[in-house]
Amino acid sequence: MPRIRKPTTTTAQRKPGKRAGLDLQQIVDAARLIEVDALSMQSLADSLSVDRKALNYHVKDKPTLLGLMAMDAFSARFSGTDIAAADSWEDACRIYGMGFFEGVRSVGGLAEYLWFGGSVAAWALEPSEALFQRLKDAGFADEAAVRLVAMLISMSLSHARDAAQAVAEGDRPRTRALKAALRDAQPVAYTNLSRIAELGVDTYGTTQMEVVLDMLIAGARTRLEKT
Repeated sequence: MPRIRKPTTTTAQRKPGKRAGLDLQQIVDAARLIEVDALSMQSLADSLSVDRKALNYHVKDKPTLLGLMAMDAFSARFSGTDIAAADSWEDACRIYGMGFFEGVRSVGGLAEYLWFGGSVAAWALEPSEALFQRLKDAGFADEAAVRLVAMLISMSLSHARDAAQAVAEGDRPRTRALKAALRDAQPVAYTNLSRIAELGVDTYGTTQMEVVLDMLIAGARTRLEKT
């Protein structure tokens, strides 16, 4: 997946907003060197030794900038290189889903700024093209393939954000909330939940993602066999 980059222009060709000769990749690279808490449009302009208006030509505000940083980090981890070479469509789905999960998780606290729509849709062209080809070759109808890939994305994104929350809070939020609720309830009325709360199953890591993918793929395989 190519990194974010706009075509360069000569000095004579630059419009007023391009006087500094910046492109998006330069801006993102510079922003990555500044702590998120200290990052602002002005601090970034200062680090690049440009007027803030030069940044506004490319990036309108800090949330947009954080979104670009997250997308850049994500696209560096999520690639379609191995999908076409997978041994089966099931493995292709696993590679896609796990790559998506790891890509989102790699951006850490910036995950909330990832937005997979609009002009940044190019993040997934290569891996998605490869996956849809594998699904077509396996016999999936286009609508079924679209629904399967949408579920892969939704579940991978949701789980990655869950994992980021667990890291940020230093524990397992669902287990903590369940134990807190049981402390204020009658334990004998919730024997199953009390047992589950003490198991200590980690539902935030890679193992959980693997289980999610296995279950989703098993369901997709069953539907494919029926049709």
